[in-house]
Amino acid sequence: MEITTKDANLKAFCHIGGLCKEDQEIMTRVGPGIVPHVPLLTDHFYEILQEDQQTAPYINGRLDVLKKTHIAWLQDLFSGDYDEAFIRRQEKIGEVHVKVRVPPLFVAASMSFLRAALPPVIAENVPDQHDMGRAVAALLRLLDLCQYLIDRKYNDALMDNLGISPALLVRLQTIGRS
Repeated sequence: MEITTKDANLKAFCHIGGLCKEDQEIMTRVGPGIVPHVPLLTDHFYEILQEDQQTAPYINGRLDVLKKTHIAWLQDLFSGDYDEAFIRRQEKIGEVHVKVRVPPLFVAASMSFLRAALPPVIAENVPDQHDMGRAVAALLRLLDLCQYLIDRKYNDALMDNLGISPALLVRLQTIGRS
């Protein structure tokens, strides 16, 4: 996947993570077989969130809208179109999560759920073993990218609230205990 950006950190993330044009191609190819299963997966995901006393309050009264948004987001992952607009949509998700005060723990836990739940859906619906393996790998890289972009918005909010620079935040994050 070729990200055309001046953001050196994003370029490094994509390069090190191995995102490539073949990821786009495989997701485009397998997407039509996976997308029909997205609503059922989303229903299961929100059942789990509703059962948890910490996450349930974030869902109450908004379930239908959240499910619709989640389905659209998952379908987007299988589109094979990972351009600047895709990156901006991920960043917007992070901005919204920060704005409504969704703790970063819930984002990480949600991504963990998807990393476990989506590979079996791909395995069941992509008959070619080679394509199946490539699609799972591409999906996991994309979920990592999405989490990275969302998490950056939490870092931005932290820097704004504390009045610190990006360089100071990195320094504080990497100081070891003596």
